[in-house]
Amino acid sequence: MTTGVERGAWSIPAFRRLWLANTADAWAVSLLPAAVTLALVHQGSGATVLGPVLAAKTVGFVLATVPGGVLADRWSRRKAILLACLVRVVAALALPLALTGPSWGSVLCVFLVGAGEGAFRPSYQAMVGDLVPERQRQSANALSTITFRLALVLAPGVATAAVIWVGPWAVFLLTAALWCLVALAARGLPEHEVSGVRADESFGQQFMAGVREARRHRWFVAGLVMLVFVLAVGEASQMVLLPVISRDRFGTDLVFAAALTGYSIGALAGGAVMTRWTPRSPGLVAVSGLALYAGIPLALALSSDAWPVVGAYVLAGVGMELFNVPWFSAVQREVPPELQARVSSLDFMVSYSMSPLGLALLPLVVEASGVQHALVGTAVVVLVACVGTLAVPGMTRFRTGAPSAAPVPEGSRSG
Repeated sequence: MTTGVERGAWSIPAFRRLWLANTADAWAVSLLPAAVTLALVHQGSGATVLGPVLAAKTVGFVLATVPGGVLADRWSRRKAILLACLVRVVAALALPLALTGPSWGSVLCVFLVGAGEGAFRPSYQAMVGDLVPERQRQSANALSTITFRLALVLAPGVATAAVIWVGPWAVFLLTAALWCLVALAARGLPEHEVSGVRADESFGQQFMAGVREARRHRWFVAGLVMLVFVLAVGEASQMVLLPVISRDRFGTDLVFAAALTGYSIGALAGGAVMTRWTPRSPGLVAVSGLALYAGIPLALALSSDAWPVVGAYVLAGVGMELFNVPWFSAVQREVPPELQARVSSLDFMVSYSMSPLGLALLPLVVEASGVQHALVGTAVVVLVACVGTLAVPGMTRFRTGAPSAAPVPEGSRSG
């Protein structure tokens, strides 16, 4: 089936408002880290300060995403988004003062920004499932990822210019205003009626209900295992070794910049493709797309020219969105609405927590085996992880064979 953007999710007024919230959020979360980094550098802070401050955002995200998912399912998607915005507005406005004091103040503010994003993301994904009919969800998810990629590409330059011309406080004020805009847009969204959640269940019981639902979908569990390997070893290899190889082998940082730009361009292209293409076997397309990530370590290991490296990054960017869009759409289709935020939160927790592990382990592997062997081994791990998942029932179509164990209560959206 082919679905144009104009006849897809964009035709739904509630989604347009939700998309506006997501766009403002994407710009805010992309602007703030760049401004914090530049502010600390201008103060003369070194890696011992920069490292913990920037790591706090990921830690906050990982720790808050599961509670955020439970909160969105148990309480309200809209109210969870409003709470996430409030926390981040306070943190952004406190940052100018925090940066003038001990480093723990900056760490705390950035941690709260990450925690707010961890609460926002599963609520957003669940709201797409609530507001957008199934036939238009892929269009919605593709538009969402295009917005996010554009912000990732453009926001650091905007933040840098603002810091140079005005000062970091201007960026912090802008991010606070953007999160206020997110809250304003979210307030006008229709409220999702939370069904199937017992008020007398504890947080732990509701979390375990999400875990049981995730385990019921064998393709989802297999996909998470695949992501563990791809993100832990594949992403770490390109983040750690690309700048080194760019300088040592090619004698310039331009290859580093061109590769990362190529990845973003590829991701935008992949998202654009998925606004119009609904494959018959979305899981097969998604896994094949993710397998393209193996091209990055192979090119870094074997190529003496720069263009294969840049080309590998472009293809990996395309492949990442060929995976992301059908994956999010499948979760929204296969998981009952009252469990979607919890299951999505497990996905985000695994995805974001694996990269730091790979970043810590890869230097040890390089020291033990050498750069080339480590990179080729990384490519093999990525390919084996992707191919292996295709043997799991339901993986090629991202579908669970058995009927839903948790029937959708009357009055809820079944998509």
